[in-house]
Amino acid sequence: MGPLRLMSGVKTAQAQSRAGKIALVQSGIDANAEGDAAREREINRKKQLRRALSSQLAEAGATGIKFTEGSPARIAQLDIEAAERDLAIDTASSKQRQRALISQGKNARAASKVAATVTLLDTAVDVAQMTGGGGI
Repeated sequence: MGPLRLMSGVKTAQAQSRAGKIALVQSGIDANAEGDAAREREINRKKQLRRALSSQLAEAGATGIKFTEGSPARIAQLDIEAAERDLAIDTASSKQRQRALISQGKNARAASKVAATVTLLDTAVDVAQMTGGGGI
């Protein structure tokens, strides 16, 4: 019974350790995916801004208003400023999510090491008691 308990404890500890490594790798993958999504949102935001500015320019041209003067220029400037603010907020938020994902993976890895260590210690105590060695 002792060798079987020992093997079982070792295999459990190995599985716990592997689970922590997998969680750490997955958190890196998730953080990279978040970065990719943030870049995609930035590209889409810039495309949308270009479309809006082009539309404003076309409208100003059709009505004979000089786009560089007065209201149309101010509207364009406000649109640009809003897009820059949105980008800054999204970038900060995305970086925070990436850091949280990485931290989550590191915490899972550390927890798996602790769990594996506890499993091995419990196994050692059980085997020692089974073989008549008493406690450790």
